[in-house]
Amino acid sequence: MDWDVIVIGAGPAGCFTAKSIALSGFKVLILEEDQEIGFPVQCAGLISPRVIELAGVDNNTVLNKLKGISVYSPQGAQFNVVGSKDLALAIDRAKFDQELATKAENGGAVLMKGVKVVGATRIEGGFRLTVAEGSKTISTKLLIGADGAKSSVSKWLGLSRDNLKAVMHAVDVQLKCADTSSISIFMGQKLAPGWFGWMIPLDEKTCRVGTGYALVKPAYSPRRYFQDLVDQFPQIFKDMKVIGHTGGIVPLGKISRIYAANAMLVGDAACQTKPISGGGIYMGLIGAILCSRTAVEALREDNLTEAKLSSYQKYWEKEMEKERVSAMKLRKSYLSFSDEDIDLVIRFLNKPKYQKLILKYGDLDYPSYLGNKLLNLVLRKESLIKATIRIF
Repeated sequence: MDWDVIVIGAGPAGCFTAKSIALSGFKVLILEEDQEIGFPVQCAGLISPRVIELAGVDNNTVLNKLKGISVYSPQGAQFNVVGSKDLALAIDRAKFDQELATKAENGGAVLMKGVKVVGATRIEGGFRLTVAEGSKTISTKLLIGADGAKSSVSKWLGLSRDNLKAVMHAVDVQLKCADTSSISIFMGQKLAPGWFGWMIPLDEKTCRVGTGYALVKPAYSPRRYFQDLVDQFPQIFKDMKVIGHTGGIVPLGKISRIYAANAMLVGDAACQTKPISGGGIYMGLIGAILCSRTAVEALREDNLTEAKLSSYQKYWEKEMEKERVSAMKLRKSYLSFSDEDIDLVIRFLNKPKYQKLILKYGDLDYPSYLGNKLLNLVLRKESLIKATIRIF
């Protein structure tokens, strides 16, 4: 074999996985089809403070620290919450990816950019990969697919990918920001069906704005929903000047298996994303830790069978399945809300005691914890109203 491990995709999950395996003494190659790491940007670039520590990157990737959140309903209701601690960080996503790629190389992995893999053939003891340029082939004992939501590796392995996807359109804009300390969230089933809109301030003059949908059959394109968002909130977006486009696709839920004999998936390719927000960096890094642990164990034992690599899925489900299931239930509950319901909930939560609750339990990486508390509050309030109506 030419390599012990080949990782396809040089995003955060791929590079973090490659670095961890290479540091254990194995020959690791990362193949990235784009010529420049981190581009094109397909992410809002919003992470929790713990991601910086987990990834081991410098704070120079952080563009803004966000301590609050403003939530807008489709019918005019709004609540604002601002605390003293950092709830989220807006990062330079390209620089973040580039730093992780450098760390992978420093750890002993070899990175090749501008290399598109067009096929994988199973051979004795591993895989032979075909590269587009000149039909060159490379062989590996272990193939790791870190190639995103449209993963080719998962298709070559025959792993099911019929899960729901969030499709988004986003832009970087020049826009005067009166409050640079808070994220703005725009909700509404007509505005962003099954999803939400967002505005993330980077500084006093620059923001990231986006929206999308997470339905099987949406009425419009994500670009149309984006324009609807801008039109519905002219007081916020009237002076907006677009300076760059981003966006992308995020898989939601789970796929049946994230491993096969001599192969594993990680990051978005393994559907390691948050069902509520679509964020994938934290989940992808956790997946990378578990994927690399499984890989090192298997390589040391020279046992890359399906049975051996199945421990990866067991590790992952033990670590994150409870959060995923809970978040998917919350998502299902949200889908049952009408725009009128959303407006009432936002008005209901616009009270100091609930704002304190949000600040106390809000966690960007584990949103279901706060989500369940708020949903229970709303349901109890609804039951009380119905009981009062029956009495009178």
